[in-house]
Amino acid sequence: MKSNTGIKKVAVIGAGLMGHGIGVDFALGGYDTWYYNRQERTSERAMKRARLALDRFVEAGLVTKADADRAYGRLHPTIDMEKAAEGAGYVCESVTEALSLKREIFAFLDKVCPSQAVLTSNTSSFTITSIVEKNDVKYPERCCVAHYFQPPHFLPLVEVVKGKHTSETVLDKTCEILSGIGKKPVRIPKELEGHAGNRIQYAMGREIRELVDQGVCTPEMIDEIIMYSFGRRMANTGWFKRMDLISLDFSYNIAKDAGLEPWGPVKKLVEQGHLGMKSGKGFYEWPDKGEALQRKQDLTLIEYLK
Repeated sequence: MKSNTGIKKVAVIGAGLMGHGIGVDFALGGYDTWYYNRQERTSERAMKRARLALDRFVEAGLVTKADADRAYGRLHPTIDMEKAAEGAGYVCESVTEALSLKREIFAFLDKVCPSQAVLTSNTSSFTITSIVEKNDVKYPERCCVAHYFQPPHFLPLVEVVKGKHTSETVLDKTCEILSGIGKKPVRIPKELEGHAGNRIQYAMGREIRELVDQGVCTPEMIDEIIMYSFGRRMANTGWFKRMDLISLDFSYNIAKDAGLEPWGPVKKLVEQGHLGMKSGKGFYEWPDKGEALQRKQDLTLIEYLK
């Protein structure tokens, strides 16, 4: 259910691999959603993908067939970008990762969209500043990154990244809009190429390539290691909740035993007596000593075993 945002129309510029799913979320949230693609056949493919995604939601019991049909009726494909963007209160650019193309699109959107409209980019690598700066964009303060993860309609997270010129009001509004359609916006106050999520993935990718290049693992082995171990676990605990679960003094003592200085944040917490779940506080507060989280993790992992 969408919040009372005052927005009636949403435009998705580039309804391909990511864009069609982004549009599905907005349509399910009650927004009149326009898909722009350069070619008719691409628009037809986007609508087919959207129908399939909506059918998956129905199959899983998350929405009714009637709700899915109504959402599908809110999707409007077009090959006219101005028609898609005109009057839109929120725009998501999700075209291919080419900086010159994104700059061209934002310059155009800035001219045809209402001045109060929020303009976002689903770029996975560029900063919003690199897209709008020195680009004849009259209202750069209403532009930010809203980066999804594929498949966007099944993964809740959206990184909302502030640019050099982005106003706090626009960040607030973007997070409100996304929260209103059931997404999990994470507000990132400092822009970096690749943002945060992809940089974490890239770091893992570097080590994976090294293991394969050294002949330690095959690609199949890497996938099995991830899928059947920490990949399952991290869905419940992330990184820092996991550290609290195993206790911070564990990593503190490992560093000390190796003659190394423990990582600053861990060192500070441990030396203050905050050891994680077992002490009731670590990176998070644990009034129940983590019992609820551990129970949730156990039940989730049991479901995988089934």
